[in-house]
Amino acid sequence: MALAKSPAEPPHVAAERLLQVIEAHFGDALTAARAPGASGPTADPGGLRRAYLDVLKLCLCDLAGTTTTSVVRAIGGEVMSRELSGEQLSFRSAGLDWPLHGLTMVGLARLDDLQGCVETVVAEGISGDLIETGSWRGGASVLMRATLDSLGERERTVWVADSFQGFPEAGHDAASGYDLDADLAGCDFLAVPLDEVRASFARFGLHEGVTFVPGFFQDTLPGLPARHWAIARLDGDSYDATRLALQTLYPNLAVGGYLIADDYLALEPCRAAVDDFRREHGITEPIEQVDWNCARWRRETRPEVQPPADPQAPAVAGDSASPVDREPHRRVAALEEMALRHELAELRAQLESAQREIEELRSRPLRAARAWRRPGTGR
Repeated sequence: MALAKSPAEPPHVAAERLLQVIEAHFGDALTAARAPGASGPTADPGGLRRAYLDVLKLCLCDLAGTTTTSVVRAIGGEVMSRELSGEQLSFRSAGLDWPLHGLTMVGLARLDDLQGCVETVVAEGISGDLIETGSWRGGASVLMRATLDSLGERERTVWVADSFQGFPEAGHDAASGYDLDADLAGCDFLAVPLDEVRASFARFGLHEGVTFVPGFFQDTLPGLPARHWAIARLDGDSYDATRLALQTLYPNLAVGGYLIADDYLALEPCRAAVDDFRREHGITEPIEQVDWNCARWRRETRPEVQPPADPQAPAVAGDSASPVDREPHRRVAALEEMALRHELAELRAQLESAQREIEELRSRPLRAARAWRRPGTGR
């Protein structure tokens, strides 16, 4: 999450204010966030399965311990980390921060709901694979694969679609004010390589039954093999990414399947894309709120929603996406470290100013003598 700062405000000061801003704007979400915790194991298979998935969700959110580490970013590109503990853990549980080490940003409520969606389509025999468009480090997809495996549903495939290089360059110039596409494109922290995501699946023993779809959506989604989907989880943030995923995936979403829009309630471009698509195609199934950010609906009928006529053509008009030239991965400095850097920079500036004054006094001895006279003495 990014926070604007005034030109005179050091980045670490802006970052310190971020929790206060979130608390002021999302107080209800923080109050509603469930406390991190898991059910204990029992002797019966169902109890063991629930306990396993509960612990997995804590691990994916980096909430298994008593503290976790959050990343904040000030507009201008600086990213820094700070520790969360005690009541502050509700920021992570609610999905209101960026984890430094966790594999998902979505929080526990959305993971709980996603697990429930997977269990429902399995219990009711809704056919189809599961797909996530916009996976970041892959945590939500890890949970989908784990839930399927715990239910013995190994014939279904989880598809993980992401650029694995962050957001593309913004395809337009913002006339004024904040531009979501440009801001997301400029954030290197959101760029997670495919090898890293693949390794996370393997660490959890979930490397089978997963198909990765690397590349920008306009280059990959229209060309996906014809599949039926039981769950389509969209987390592309922007209007174009959301609209493209709907146009390419919704035609093959099974009746009884779930369409999950992660940013529908929080990001206006995502909401506009969903509302436009539903209106144009006469989709009237009720939208259900998951938490402060996420919403979903369950397909009840199959109206005529046609995929793009040319499967290789972009479903949303526009030029092909261009990757951002990014710097190599760097360690995220702690907030305290950033404060010390700022203090050191100020001290260096003061020292340089003092050195310049000394050099000037040395070069002009008479002026130096006058400067050292006591005012009012005449001497």
